[in-house]
Amino acid sequence: MRIITILLFSLFLLGCAAIPYEEAKVDAVEVNKLITELDIYNEEFEEFLKTNGYPSNNLPIKDWGLRELLLAQLFFNYDIKNAKASLDWVRTSENIALLYPPSSIGIEIGRGDSEEELSKNIFGGGFNFTFESANKRLIRYEIAFNETQSAALQYELKIWDARAKLLEQIVNLLERQDLITITKDELRSKHSILQMIKKRVGVGILSQVQLDRVTLELSAINQMLLNLQYDQEKVRNEIATSVGLSLEKFNLIPVNTQKIKAMFNKASADFVAENEVGNIKYKATTNSKMLRILLANYAVAESLLKYEIAKQYPDFNFSPAYTYDLGNYIWNIGIETIIGSTDRNKVYIERAKKLRETEATKVLSYQIEIINAAERLLDDFSYGLALKRDVEEMRETKNNLKKQLVKRFDNGILDRLELELELIKFNEIERSYHKALYNVMRKGLFAESTVQEPIFTEQFN
Repeated sequence: MRIITILLFSLFLLGCAAIPYEEAKVDAVEVNKLITELDIYNEEFEEFLKTNGYPSNNLPIKDWGLRELLLAQLFFNYDIKNAKASLDWVRTSENIALLYPPSSIGIEIGRGDSEEELSKNIFGGGFNFTFESANKRLIRYEIAFNETQSAALQYELKIWDARAKLLEQIVNLLERQDLITITKDELRSKHSILQMIKKRVGVGILSQVQLDRVTLELSAINQMLLNLQYDQEKVRNEIATSVGLSLEKFNLIPVNTQKIKAMFNKASADFVAENEVGNIKYKATTNSKMLRILLANYAVAESLLKYEIAKQYPDFNFSPAYTYDLGNYIWNIGIETIIGSTDRNKVYIERAKKLRETEATKVLSYQIEIINAAERLLDDFSYGLALKRDVEEMRETKNNLKKQLVKRFDNGILDRLELELELIKFNEIERSYHKALYNVMRKGLFAESTVQEPIFTEQFN
């Protein structure tokens, strides 16, 4: 009896807690300090850059290009880090799914005071364990595995969405910078016109009405410039946040806008030249992270249906026991199971089937969406490029006309005011070109989003 008691007690101890609790606090002050101290001169960041093929002789980074911004985002961005932590957490479900149902042990001690020939002391011990039928444990692992695949794809999608958001913000920054340049040129011309009109009003050649009109136009242009400059700083802040740095640390080096703009223009043109509709469709469907997530969710629904079908078959609880009574050693075993209900099984299986049908419909719906987007992509791109070429021809005509106007001014046919009034009209052509240029860039962003592979930079892990 002593041996049995010791054995049961040993089994009990094996199930007791052996891992101590470790407290981990989050200190807001320390977090703020960490954020403000992070910068591109971090040694770990430089090692990360080298691991991803960044040339050592270009370190530390001198300016922000597309490659530098995207690599910095992978290293510093907290949303991406959180997504990775969530994925690691979901992966633990696979190990949990492989665990067997818990067993139990028990000890019985009794005492009687009857005058009959009964033992005054009764000792007993038992052990209970569950036998699962129909491979339920393996099916639970299959569910957990498919959920992990879905989580892994969601992590990839998080990285991709962060990249797409950053590229959109970069294009917004480039666009505003070019608009600021155009607006400053227009402001200088309008200011020059205003000064000339003031002189003519002073000598009575022009009226005060004309002066007031130009003054209002100048104020409107100045207000437009102030708004653009404010928006530009706002976009810089958004880019710093997307990268994962404080604005102060982000501004330590400049953004190489000319290099980035040239890369956007070249990549957009190359994409149209190198791809056809069939190729785009293939890439859009095979690379789509959202489509793969939907397929993984369908696999989860399929596994859940398997599990509901497996639950039709009962599990058995075995409870072998030992009792000592009146000098007798008594062994016995109990077997129990839950009696299932046909109606209950039918309802749960039907629900699982409906879930599977729903996930299948989501796959079909999304696949139609991306195929249609792929079919329209080249047409939209070609249309945008055609508009850009038309405006480029207009710019060429404008430049020729500008030369002729300057020549007429040099020959005394036009005075300075007449020349400036003609030249300022050309700003609308510059704005049209600016609009067409950034329309093509955004088509490039949409193209990358559709085919789900980088077209502006190489793939980073």
